[in-house]
Amino acid sequence: MHINKMRLVLSGLGIKNPGEFASLEDIYNKYKDKKSKHTSNLDNDMEFIEKNGIKVIDYFCEDYPKSLKNIEYPPLVLFVLGELKKMELPLSVVGTRYPSGYGQRVIKYTLPYLVKSGFSIISGMAKGVDALSHKETLKNNGYTIAVLGTGIDEIYPKENRSLYEDIKNKGCIISEFPLHTQPLRQNFPRRNRIIAGLSKATLVIEADIKSGSLITARLTEEQSKPVFAVPGEIFQKRSKGTNKLISDGAYIFRDIDDILSYFYVELKEELSKMQKEKPIELNTDEKQIMDILEADMSIDEISLKSGLDISKLNDILFDLEMKGVVKRNFSDRYEKV
Repeated sequence: MHINKMRLVLSGLGIKNPGEFASLEDIYNKYKDKKSKHTSNLDNDMEFIEKNGIKVIDYFCEDYPKSLKNIEYPPLVLFVLGELKKMELPLSVVGTRYPSGYGQRVIKYTLPYLVKSGFSIISGMAKGVDALSHKETLKNNGYTIAVLGTGIDEIYPKENRSLYEDIKNKGCIISEFPLHTQPLRQNFPRRNRIIAGLSKATLVIEADIKSGSLITARLTEEQSKPVFAVPGEIFQKRSKGTNKLISDGAYIFRDIDDILSYFYVELKEELSKMQKEKPIELNTDEKQIMDILEADMSIDEISLKSGLDISKLNDILFDLEMKGVVKRNFSDRYEKV
C-alpha cells in the first residue's frame, strides 16, 4: 500500500508509545482491521490532499516535531498545511473565546514584543484569544501554528476562514484527525495536548474555571513546562481560571519581562543566531539613542538628552535590547553592549 494511503487509514489512531514499533507498516499491520471504516474513500482522499497541497507525515518521519515524541499518546499521523518549521522558542497562547477589553489589550500589548523577541506562537484557531493571538502574530510578521480539533479540511469556526487562509500562507496549520472530521467536543482536549506538546511554555489570557485552556495548562505542567497566567478581576467569571492557576503555582504574568527573564538564556542564543544571519539594522530613532548613550544612563537622562518622551523611549530601548546592542543593568540603567 502507498505510504500516504497507510497514513490516511491510521490517522486519528491513539497509541501510547508508537516508538515501540519499528515502522509505520508494523503499526498498520496490527491495527488495519480496526481502521477499516477509513478505507472506503481512500482514492478520493488521496486526490484531495494532493490537489490542496496537504502534506501527511507520521511519527517516523524526519520532519515530525521531536517535542511531540515526548508526550503520552503522540499523534501517529499529522496533516500539515503551510510550512512546518523547526521552532527555537515556541509559546502557546490560549484563553477564553470571549475576551474582555482588558484581555484584548493584553494580547495587543504582549504579542508584538513576543514576536520581536523570537517567539513562535501556537494556538487552536478558536474564536477569541486564539484567533486574536494568531492575527497579532501575523500582523507583526511572526510565525504561528494553528492546531485544529477538526479535520484539516474543516474550518471551525466558519468566521475564521480568512484567518485560516492567512495562517496557511504565512504559518502552518496541523491536525491529527482524519479528513472531514467535524468539531466534536471530545476532539478539543486531544487537540490541546498537541498545543502543549509543541510549546516550551503556555500563556493563559483570561479563562473560566471550566475553560479548555486550563486543560492545556495542566498538560503543559504535566510535561514539566512553565505556565504563565494573566491575573484578572476577582468578580469576572473569565478570570477565575487564570487566578486559580496563579494560586496553584503558575507564574503570574504582570509584564512581558516575566516571560523574557524566564527564557533569558534561550533568547540570548536566538538573538545571537539572528544577528549572525542578518546584519543589525537600526532606524533613525535607534541610531539617535546609540549616539547619545554614554557609559550607563538612566532612562530620564536619555529622555532629557534625546527630547523623546519616556513612553516612546521605553519601546526604542526594548527594541535595542532585543537587537543585542543595548543592555539594562541591575541599577535599571542602560549601556551599550
